[in-house]
Amino acid sequence: MLADWHPDIIEFIISKMQNPRILRFLMEHTNDETIKKQANDKLKFTPLTEKEREMYEGIVRYKDFPGNGGFSEENIEEAEEKLRDGGNYSVHNPEFLTGANISVCLTKEFMEAVENNGEYELRFPYVEHYDEEEMTIYNEEWHKVGDVREWEKLGHKVRVYKKIKAKELWNLINICATYSAEPGIFFIDNANNMTNAKAYGQQVVATNPCGEQVRKVA
Repeated sequence: MLADWHPDIIEFIISKMQNPRILRFLMEHTNDETIKKQANDKLKFTPLTEKEREMYEGIVRYKDFPGNGGFSEENIEEAEEKLRDGGNYSVHNPEFLTGANISVCLTKEFMEAVENNGEYELRFPYVEHYDEEEMTIYNEEWHKVGDVREWEKLGHKVRVYKKIKAKELWNLINICATYSAEPGIFFIDNANNMTNAKAYGQQVVATNPCGEQVRKVA
């Protein structure tokens, strides 16, 4: 599970998408350059061989023949698409994260930004600019806090790595979830507002894929 404010959240959401058509759709229908880049980086393009090109050209030539020369309209449309693209699209490393379930922890700030069509900041502790004392605190305390919002409230420096339209990120989650069943979503703030773990000084940080068992930290 990864929080929606994490700088790697876009790469994380796209990580299990294995459908080249959807990756190309993302590249063509988003205004966010990082989403375009991450989708493009997953795509593998193999140019048509001369033999393949001749085969597809032969199929297309039957388009105006009675009965399409025995080829279905789907066959002809596919041949036209292959010729238009000049090759075949697949994905790099199709077995990546196979067998793992991924989910995004959604915060109330993110959902408010989606509703208000606002921007959302992807942030993380500014470890690149921490001095020795600050790094010691980070190494000893960050894993106990684990939330950049709380970390900033404690007075520690936080870096904004990127600003993104919240709806772009929300649409990315929904498109990937629709066509690959990943990622799942977990409303982390709602979980912490409703859990009785707070009475024991604990907070929810994650859950199993189906949500029956939540993980807590002191």
